[in-house]
Amino acid sequence: RGRLASVGHPVNSILERHDYPQLVATLQAEALALTACLSSTLKFDGVFTLQAKGDGLVRTLFADITEAGHLRGYTAMEDNPTGFQAAALAHDPSGSVCLGPLMGSGYIAFTVDDGTSNGRYQGIVELDERHLSDAAVRWYENSEQLDTIVVCAAENGAYGWQALALMLQRIATDGGKGDGAGAQKTYEHARAASDDAWHTAKTLLGSITRGELLDPALSPEDIIFRLFNSMAPHSAPARPVLDQCRCNAEKIESMLQQLTTDDIDDLTDHDGNLTVTCEFCKTHRAYHRNSIPRP
Repeated sequence: RGRLASVGHPVNSILERHDYPQLVATLQAEALALTACLSSTLKFDGVFTLQAKGDGLVRTLFADITEAGHLRGYTAMEDNPTGFQAAALAHDPSGSVCLGPLMGSGYIAFTVDDGTSNGRYQGIVELDERHLSDAAVRWYENSEQLDTIVVCAAENGAYGWQALALMLQRIATDGGKGDGAGAQKTYEHARAASDDAWHTAKTLLGSITRGELLDPALSPEDIIFRLFNSMAPHSAPARPVLDQCRCNAEKIESMLQQLTTDDIDDLTDHDGNLTVTCEFCKTHRAYHRNSIPRP
């Protein structure tokens, strides 16, 4: 089975609100595409989150998506233009962004917050993988023990941002029904067929170029047909993905109500004004200390 997320339009609108260095913006675009792709393999009624924490130039890389396809993300980074210039010079533009030069040591957490009785599930991998796609493969190995390949690509070209993530996963072979030599033989035939199909699928996926993945003239359906038409793939209907933040005035005012008078004094200017800026959508909400509701 496979999943493909092409999220250029929402990534374009998300990144245009942030003044990231180009290499950081590319990493954020890859994270947004990967989050959309991985979430499509899960059944949940809440939020799927990718969050990486490091001790390098980039301290936090964050992206999440709801079950309705509402996507958002942000990056927290050091104020170090020289460091980012050096990382950009070391970057190979023919491939994905390497995590090490930007994030150093740390971890990546993949979290499913179902919002139901199923609760919250989190898987963590160390930041010792070369790319985000490698970290995703490690997560699947740890959580599902299934063979998985993940490819990420992002680029800001003449038509704006293109961001895509493609995942291919081998489904476990069912065991033979019943006991005896017949059941074992049936299982062995099924396993051999699965081995052949997986080898073929991996070979076909390896034939795609980065240029094809990021070509705005190629739709996801075109890419799947180019890759796997010999395997007669069945494509499910696409799900829309939208640039949609979840911040709102009620949540902010509830947070402000919890502040002490000293906290408010520290946060307001000499005129008593306080501005709250959402890290995701960059919406500014201004309050005067006398208008902040008290509990």
